[in-house]
Amino acid sequence: MSERYRKGIKVRSHKGSILLLSLLLLCFVAVPLILVGGQMALYQVDRVRAQSVVEGAGLVAANDLSRVIIDDPHFGYVSLSNYPPIGKATCAPDGEPLPVTGINTLVGTIRQNTIVAHELNNQTMALLADNDKCKMDETIKTLNTTMKAVLAGKSGAKFCDIQGTRVQALADVNEFLKANLPANIKLVSVKLSSGWLTNGGDTAIAIPQPLNLAQLNKAAIRAGKYQAFTDVPAVGRTFTFAGVGPASSLVSPANFHEADGKHICSIVKIECTFALQDLCKPLGALGLNSSTELKTVACCQPYTMADVGPAGAMTLRFTQGPVAGLQTWRDFLAGGFHDNQVTTYDAVGGDYPLDTEAHMISQKHETAPTTSQEFAEHLYYWLRNGHVKPRLDAVLAMLNDPFRSGPAQIYAYEFASDGSISRRIIARDPFPIGVTSEAQAQTVADTSIQGGLTPIIIFRDDVKNLGTTNGGQHGGQPLAGYPLNWCELPEYGGDEHAAAKLNKGHLGTKLTLVDPSGQALPEDAINDPNFSLFQNFEGKALFHQPRRSFYSGGLALDIEIGGTSTADSDPAPVVATATAAPPSPVSAAGSSPPVEPPPTTTIAAPMPLPAILDIPSKRYIFANRKI
Repeated sequence: MSERYRKGIKVRSHKGSILLLSLLLLCFVAVPLILVGGQMALYQVDRVRAQSVVEGAGLVAANDLSRVIIDDPHFGYVSLSNYPPIGKATCAPDGEPLPVTGINTLVGTIRQNTIVAHELNNQTMALLADNDKCKMDETIKTLNTTMKAVLAGKSGAKFCDIQGTRVQALADVNEFLKANLPANIKLVSVKLSSGWLTNGGDTAIAIPQPLNLAQLNKAAIRAGKYQAFTDVPAVGRTFTFAGVGPASSLVSPANFHEADGKHICSIVKIECTFALQDLCKPLGALGLNSSTELKTVACCQPYTMADVGPAGAMTLRFTQGPVAGLQTWRDFLAGGFHDNQVTTYDAVGGDYPLDTEAHMISQKHETAPTTSQEFAEHLYYWLRNGHVKPRLDAVLAMLNDPFRSGPAQIYAYEFASDGSISRRIIARDPFPIGVTSEAQAQTVADTSIQGGLTPIIIFRDDVKNLGTTNGGQHGGQPLAGYPLNWCELPEYGGDEHAAAKLNKGHLGTKLTLVDPSGQALPEDAINDPNFSLFQNFEGKALFHQPRRSFYSGGLALDIEIGGTSTADSDPAPVVATATAAPPSPVSAAGSSPPVEPPPTTTIAAPMPLPAILDIPSKRYIFANRKI
């Protein structure tokens, strides 16, 4: 008997049951799993595509954030990025564009000058650095508020770039997302916010050199530059930098922190919600939703442009040459002056004495400044105009370098591209004689030094007050020299290669100068696309015309020292015999009558000039207009 009928019992085969079970498992388990797996794969593909688009939108927002400028009352135009003086929306009252200072350049400049003041143990410079630090903190608050408003897309608020183009970050992001998202991914919401990063970021600001003077620890350094969002104190003051790089870039959202009021919140966070439509239609019969929500996040670091172009020069001239007690800048700062009177003035109504309505108004002080304090103050403002260009040791070396010039020679101090400070004697003066820019400062110090000398020292500082609010018609920018290419001309002691080392001229600025005389009106150069005061390096049209002083650098500070001639060198009276003999009458006999000897006349040499007129620029102003 077969097994199927063993013991009288019919046994059913298991093959049919297994087949049926397999079919059921295939239909109700395997197929849904395959469908779900396929849909999950499609979901991941869509997620990657959406994430890529969101990251691109974040970079758009980061670029917009770097374009925004603010008009700061103390420092002029400020942004996350540096910009050269080429913007139509950044023009000073003189019609020429002003540069935009990157916030990190500003922080680095004030930190560096704080260290310089400390190394010199100079209280005047330290107080000026502290004042700038307080003003900078207010600038950072304004910039943070502006960036937050730009990303929020506040209606009615108007934020512009250097050309006056409106910056609308949220609108730009929405437009980018809608233009680049796949058809089945619909944007539900987008949110932009600003913040900062743990573990730092880029700053694009090189650390001061040498390192032993920089007051830095290794944690504050990243690839030879400051690390962002990290406190890098100097002389007990706190300094932090924004996260910016040479190009906008993606950063990790895991390190992002919302704005806290303690950092420059330059990092952009973008959060998007999408609906993935028609993704799950094949599973509709199983009761699954036919649309899926997708959330993505990205963080981006904005860009900054380099701080390019020459800074303003400082000129120093001795009417009679250096004398004992005035041999180095250290002597100027040491306090060896016995002041008779130190008077400070503001130029109002225009550039003094060039403009008809310009005049000087004496400032009032609770405590009269000293000559050494004036040297320290104007040195500080000249260094500030150089931003972070000079090395710390170059500044200290400049102060110890003795003067060896002769009478009426002009020292020119300029910042070189390698961080050194160039000091040379220029053969001719390319700058306006004795001019103080509107809203800038002039000081006349009547003092005495060892040896009984009584010098008169005049300071003309054209970079003390910055921006359109307080900087006058030139916005606190250096005065251009003429001709505009003086830095390349042999008669001014220049040439192309020497100029390039100072970030000047054709090779240094990558510009070609068309009108060296600079006679064209500023509005022609700025607003007329067919006019070219400058062309690009190859001589082709350059639509955005820079400020005139951008090519050769301008005059930031002029110091004249006169009245240092000694009593022995004063000319003595001259005794001369006058032999004025008119034609003698002739007698009828043809003989001349006796001639009386001419009287002896004593002609005194001119009296020595008043000390103030021992200053060449004052003599010029006196002869041409007024003192």
